[in-house]
Amino acid sequence: MPVGDRARQQRSIATRDALVLAAGRVFARMTYAEARLKDISEDAQVSPGSMYFHFGNKKDFALAVLAHEQERMKQVLAHVTSSDESGLQKLFGLGGGLGELIASDVVVQGGIKLSSQPGTDFGPRSSAPYFQWIDVTRTIIDEGIRDGSIDSQIDSQRYSVIFNELFVGAQVIAELADSWQSLPARIRDLIPVLERLLASPHADSVSSTPRRPAL
Repeated sequence: MPVGDRARQQRSIATRDALVLAAGRVFARMTYAEARLKDISEDAQVSPGSMYFHFGNKKDFALAVLAHEQERMKQVLAHVTSSDESGLQKLFGLGGGLGELIASDVVVQGGIKLSSQPGTDFGPRSSAPYFQWIDVTRTIIDEGIRDGSIDSQIDSQRYSVIFNELFVGAQVIAELADSWQSLPARIRDLIPVLERLLASPHADSVSSTPRRPAL
């Protein structure tokens, strides 16, 4: 590829990235209905002409933000699952990693806000991931049962739902309290509670909190 073409391609990628970042900031601070394309172009400091070259309308921006959210969350999942840790440690690592991501990534925050708003028509791209994460969590819990870090009497389907309900609950409270900044600490506070519910009586403790006694 000629040098000039390569430079233009790099500028185009940088402009698109700046627009997605700006859209995340806009959708994180206002509703989809309130947001205007002008808000995004001004936040990105990109001309309307350049903006329309990459995104034709507001829905295109929203879908790009939702795609970024899931891509970044899957990166956290890939990092956690590639480790040699036990299933229980991976489960807590996933919760902690996602908590840190949500607290720090404004595009992920924008995606979360978009997913929770009534009246938006993004189809399964906004709702399906919540149920997919239940399946992901169940897979990790099953791994923990096999490696002995999670109690073999645990119903993995039931507790994968409970884990996600607790995580989403902490996420909602953190958003209301301080725009997700306290989410990592809230997740850390949940870990001893979850360990008492999930851990095998014979496994090494992940936290310093005593477990329930073995029956």
